[in-house]
Amino acid sequence: MTQALLSGAAVGALYVLISIGFSLCQEVADIVNVAHGAFVVGGMYITLELVRDGVPLAIATLIAAVGIGAVCYPIYALLIRAARAQEGHASQLVFTLLLFSALTVVYQLLFSADVQSIGLHYASISLFGGFLTSAQLAAIVLAVVVSLGLFVVSRYTMLGKLAYVASRYPLGARSIGVPVDRIYAGVFVISGVLAGLAGGMMMATQPVEPTLGLQLLTVMFLVSQVARTHLLGCLVLGLVYGMVQAAFSYSLDGYTAAALTMCTFLVALVGGRVLGLLRTGVMALPGFRSAQVGSAR
Repeated sequence: MTQALLSGAAVGALYVLISIGFSLCQEVADIVNVAHGAFVVGGMYITLELVRDGVPLAIATLIAAVGIGAVCYPIYALLIRAARAQEGHASQLVFTLLLFSALTVVYQLLFSADVQSIGLHYASISLFGGFLTSAQLAAIVLAVVVSLGLFVVSRYTMLGKLAYVASRYPLGARSIGVPVDRIYAGVFVISGVLAGLAGGMMMATQPVEPTLGLQLLTVMFLVSQVARTHLLGCLVLGLVYGMVQAAFSYSLDGYTAAALTMCTFLVALVGGRVLGLLRTGVMALPGFRSAQVGSAR
């Protein structure tokens, strides 16, 4: 079981890297990017091809991160900016879903529909009675460092405070000269960089195929929404997701374990929303408000 939990933590670290990019985009720029999973798959294919050409894995991963981030800017300028201008998320969902489908087809045409792996071997490191490969340990460390780094930047730097103002009060921010649209574009590009980074790290530990993005989309949505798009919440819940899935896999087949893990997080998501609605309803009751006023006096 210890080995299963360690392996699950390594997989969960990849889910963390995926979900924080998705959450950052939604929390700051109010963009629901369904194509985020396809961006991760793009990072995997870039890493795969570079490694096959003799580029070291670490450098290939960085190139994939920069490449996906660079592609995200024209996507924002051509599609996302117009979708954000419309009320609600309907246009964003339609545009990014079409983009997801188009990218999946492009991957099939360029790289075939076959399952492909990178075929590298890594050193094993003993830890807590089990072992992790160097790639798995790097994924865990990177997930923690990136999550904590983004949290510190968002909370304690001027850039983070400007992003907060732009996300919560866009009209007021524009009135005082804050470049709101540039901030949104920058956040979308950063989410693309994180997707490419996650793709490179995933390529080091698991195979890729063009439709993998759909599975990743489901996982990152559950993790980010249960965490309420909180960066540290994504860190904890991403690791927990991987470990829960590994615990189920210890006694069940992989497909059943994945389905049970998704169901568990879906129940947590729905349960959290229901409790939130109940709490809001109770606080809105006249008697509850009177009791609050009386206790305050």
